[in-house]
Amino acid sequence: MTRKWSWAVLALLLAATLVGAATFDRRAWPGLVGDEATYLMQAQSLAWDFDLRYEREDYDRFVAQWGRRPEGLILESGDGGATLRYSKPSSYAVWTAPFLRLSAIRGAAIGNAILLALAAVAAARVLARRIGPSAPLWVAAWIFASVTFAYVFWVHSDLFLMCLVAFAFCLLYGEGRATPRFLAAGALLGLVLMSRPFYGMLLLPAALAVPPERRARGIAALAGGAAAVILAFSLANLAVSGSWTSYKAERQSFDSGTGFPGVELPPEAWKEQIAARGSNVWRPPTGFDARQGAWNALYFFAGRHVGVLPYFLPLLLGFAAYRRGEGRWALLPAVLIAAAAFLVLRPFNFYGGGGAIANRYFLPLYPALWFLAARPARAVWPLLAAACAAPFLWPLWTAPRAFFLADAGGYRYVSAFAQQWLPYETTLSHLKPSGREDFIHNGLWIKMLTPSLQPEGEGTAIRLTGPSGQLLAGSPHPLEGIEVLGAPDLKVQGKDRLRAAHRMWWTDDPFYLYQLDLEAPGAVTFQLRPKAPAP
Repeated sequence: MTRKWSWAVLALLLAATLVGAATFDRRAWPGLVGDEATYLMQAQSLAWDFDLRYEREDYDRFVAQWGRRPEGLILESGDGGATLRYSKPSSYAVWTAPFLRLSAIRGAAIGNAILLALAAVAAARVLARRIGPSAPLWVAAWIFASVTFAYVFWVHSDLFLMCLVAFAFCLLYGEGRATPRFLAAGALLGLVLMSRPFYGMLLLPAALAVPPERRARGIAALAGGAAAVILAFSLANLAVSGSWTSYKAERQSFDSGTGFPGVELPPEAWKEQIAARGSNVWRPPTGFDARQGAWNALYFFAGRHVGVLPYFLPLLLGFAAYRRGEGRWALLPAVLIAAAAFLVLRPFNFYGGGGAIANRYFLPLYPALWFLAARPARAVWPLLAAACAAPFLWPLWTAPRAFFLADAGGYRYVSAFAQQWLPYETTLSHLKPSGREDFIHNGLWIKMLTPSLQPEGEGTAIRLTGPSGQLLAGSPHPLEGIEVLGAPDLKVQGKDRLRAAHRMWWTDDPFYLYQLDLEAPGAVTFQLRPKAPAP
């Protein structure tokens, strides 16, 4: 009976997700910028032109289908702009392209939903051998009591990579585990590694999952499958762009302000812009700031927008049913080391940018923790996990397709409970919780944390339009406090309390941040000013 209703719950949720994807018209919502526009145009080019080159026809097709321009389109070239290609790994485009031919608008979401369903069913079948008939319910909790399911509606590779990892570990921990299974698992993990090398840490627990009696042959097959995929993609990238990875060739971003190649920009514009601005290639940060690293560790686990505990809370289920053996002890260290690499090498953006739902860089690591579970487990545990996740996931559960739609400028998926109880991530450069840019006000750096606040008079004043608001005020040196001017009815908490001190994305020196919680009986306009030290 448990097996039947567990499968029924998982099937119902997956079917509802597929229906949601099949009826989702993304044209009615904002978005499709930057990485998302690039992934979509790359898949369109493969679907209609059978190549991965950017040409004027690609631009015209995108505008005709979506009624907007591909803002933030990222292109690369290995021959000085003569040939332009999309600066993203192509594996996701290969999966998505057939679905775009079936439905140009809904195809990407449908492809995501089908792949997620296949991964979920595969994981439930494999885990049922160890944790029992409630395994489908556990998988349902891992997917739907976290932000995972909402990624179906985002045209991005992260859900695709997550599913590849889930398939790989299903092969590794599944029944039989003959040599071809290890070869296939290695190939899948090789595809994931080619997207982001940090995920290569998953090869360690994968190797330890090989049974001792087959270890030499199994590890050789695992390594061979990964090496074959890595070599094939590296050589292909080297041949077409002059770099072994799609992230190291000359890159540029294009939007309505810069114009688009073949539209406003002539062919020679590529060399001119490279000479003027340089290549838009990611470069590692200089040095390591221990204070920033400590704050990032806190935000990684419990941040208001990116915390893995509030937004991937069912990961704890794996520990509840953990059993030693088959190299499972290495799953958690591998995930933590990979996550730590993002914190160190992308300290101001370790979660995937402002369009991510929580931490998209963590998403492909997430299914590895499912396979910690390996002893008989009861159905009550996933139900408890869903109940604990509810205060954080309620906005996604009620409107999963509108996760990217800002409520008056805020992030839709962030609940009022999270706003109240979780810390704002002061280190992250891409967050815009109020939908507004930061600005300078009376010598203070101001970051609005709620949509009820807005600058006035080009930053000369600040207006609170609702009953409450929250902002950060920063200074390059410690302050005695912050004075509030022009609003006697405004109640302010925290103006004399240091919130955090660490380097910011524009400076290597410590910046001192003060969080102000504001309340007023009505709309008020006020100014902030650093408090003068006592004489």
